Amino acid sequence: MRFGVLGDAKIARTKLLPAIRAAGHKVTHLGRRDASAGADPAWGPVTVTSYDELLQDPQVDAVYNALPNHLHVPWSLQALASGKPVLCEKPVALNVDDLDRLAAAAARTGLYVYDGFMVRFHPQWTWLKALDIGRLTQINAHFSYPPQPDGNIRNYAEWGGGPVWDIGGYCLMAGQMLFDGTPRLAGAALEGEAHLDVERSSAALVDFGDGQFLTMSVSSGSALSQMVHVVGTDGWARLDVPFNPPPETTARWAHRNHGNDHFLGPGRSVTFPACDQYQLMVEDFVAAVNEGRSADLAEARDLVHILSSIVNA
Repeated sequence: MRFGVLGDAKIARTKLLPAIRAAGHKVTHLGRRDASAGADPAWGPVTVTSYDELLQDPQVDAVYNALPNHLHVPWSLQALASGKPVLCEKPVALNVDDLDRLAAAAARTGLYVYDGFMVRFHPQWTWLKALDIGRLTQINAHFSYPPQPDGNIRNYAEWGGGPVWDIGGYCLMAGQMLFDGTPRLAGAALEGEAHLDVERSSAALVDFGDGQFLTMSVSSGSALSQMVHVVGTDGWARLDVPFNPPPETTARWAHRNHGNDHFLGPGRSVTFPACDQYQLMVEDFVAAVNEGRSADLAEARDLVHILSSIVNA
């Protein structure tokens, strides 16, 4: 499959470009606001063009939308109108109304749209779902990173900046992947960034019903850190690097049959074989397009609704 990429974003160059190639496909076109600026050498021999020209080019089979958050829906809609399926960087939308417009366009055109949460495809989550630690009751998910430099798109609310939109979806998705119910925001708190119009940090409690709760916290003003800790009726488990794992990553867990030393100690360790979760996402996207799979943005709708509520808490 021949991909056209909208936006010369770092994640596109460092993560999706290698993943598309490793999956056996090509990036043939790069869309930029200023096509005359050319392309970073990392892209190799690509055609650099405007966004509109990329979407109209019959040599492009599918689009990866790596534009800033507030441009995800407008340009994904234009891609669908041009007859091209879309792999869109997360979050796919910043409000439910825009997401519903995108879902309606996907249904109308019969084209596939996917919100690019690559974490869904890492085998550590499959292991965690199948792990015998009883009925899951509590999840604590955290993600933080240091302040971003002046001018970074994450620093502007009008562009969908702030850590809630940037990384909050990963934490919420831990509950969506592991719990059975529909998420409802039970409470949230925000700390504003002193010199910016975005939040610096946030904590929220999300109720999935039937005694299942997710506590999530994010920050763009703390040390780089991420963690998912899950507690069940018979044990606990922890993913050491749940969202941006190295090629080979680890987890740990304890069961009541292991004894209290394991419960209150480091638990038993598990190492996962090396993989590229971005490549696995690209492979699934291409398979969905080739199979004519219908887009399903129901989970994305819940996610956008909760994150919007947290930002406006």
